[in-house]
Amino acid sequence: MNYLDKYNLNEEISEFTLLINDNYSEHYADACDIKNYSSKFVNPTELATLSLKHFLEKFPIPEGSIHTAQEVEIFKSINKDELLKGVITITNYKEIKESLFIKIKTNYLSDNDIVASSEGTLIVPKKLK
Repeated sequence: MNYLDKYNLNEEISEFTLLINDNYSEHYADACDIKNYSSKFVNPTELATLSLKHFLEKFPIPEGSIHTAQEVEIFKSINKDELLKGVITITNYKEIKESLFIKIKTNYLSDNDIVASSEGTLIVPKKLK
């Protein structure tokens, strides 16, 4: 039994709005030690980072987690300062030995059209008794 048992797979569990601007992108690039990068478009990893941040704020994992994989698919260029809606679903979770593996998918919508999608995998250790 885990805290995700009350959710059905592929059921929307959370929505959030997001807007990435030049200021955010500059701080993100600095944090990643990326020099001399600029673009009028949103970087795919910025989307993935913000959706994972939102998920962990909404569904905290006190024991901590390991973020093992991230896939991002862009269907249409996303301009900076474009307001997006993120829709988070859990696509899979499974308990294996002493850990819970969680796959989290986020669709990013602009004017109700999906412009990007990301899916990440978290490993959450089970509490030791």
